[in-house]
Amino acid sequence: MSPGATLRWIRPTRLTIVAATATLAVIAFSVAFLVVRYPGLPDLLPVRFNRSGIANGWQYKTMLRVLMPALVQTALALTLGSIGALVLSRSHGTPDPESTDVQAAVVAAEYVALMTFIWVAFQAYAAVALVRMWEREGGGLGREYTYVELLGIVLTVIVALRARQQFGRPTERPFVPEHWRFGQLYKNPGDPALFVPTRDGSRWTLNFGRPVAVVLMAVILGIGMIGPVVILGLLLR
Repeated sequence: MSPGATLRWIRPTRLTIVAATATLAVIAFSVAFLVVRYPGLPDLLPVRFNRSGIANGWQYKTMLRVLMPALVQTALALTLGSIGALVLSRSHGTPDPESTDVQAAVVAAEYVALMTFIWVAFQAYAAVALVRMWEREGGGLGREYTYVELLGIVLTVIVALRARQQFGRPTERPFVPEHWRFGQLYKNPGDPALFVPTRDGSRWTLNFGRPVAVVLMAVILGIGMIGPVVILGLLLR
């Protein structure tokens, strides 16, 4: 984006706005629930159990530890919300709602918003399940936790399939050699679109002429590489 240019935004769908609002509401509920139940929790929180459901590992109760599900929710909302915002950003020009690249961005943002809500809602259930487990000081999270987790995975797949169907086939563009690197990477700073057709027009790719595309790829790769490391570190503490 050139100096002095004004960043423009593609209008999200109503479902995207509803999902984002619901996500914030669920996070607020989780924080309030955990804070209210905090005084009644035991000083030592059971965190590991044997096959009989008897606790054999504990951690001291702290506000940060109890609020962990809400912190995970916040991290999910901020990270995925940033991706959604990047998808809806436009370096210049007035977005045409009828253009295929704008429609693709709208569909992608809606998918991200719905996926964020699904897993933030799952963490809300995890907060309730953890509090119940801590209060009875045993028994684990129960089979219901696994069922709800599987439900989250199924809903994510359904949302992904829905988005894939809505993406449709892009409108093929004239081939301009100067806009392609290594034959497959599209780079055109003068093109405001983030999503562009591949050379053969069969699917979508990113316009790496926009810095936001590089940021988007960095965020996605960061989640894929750093996320599992952080989760593993928390589990092994």
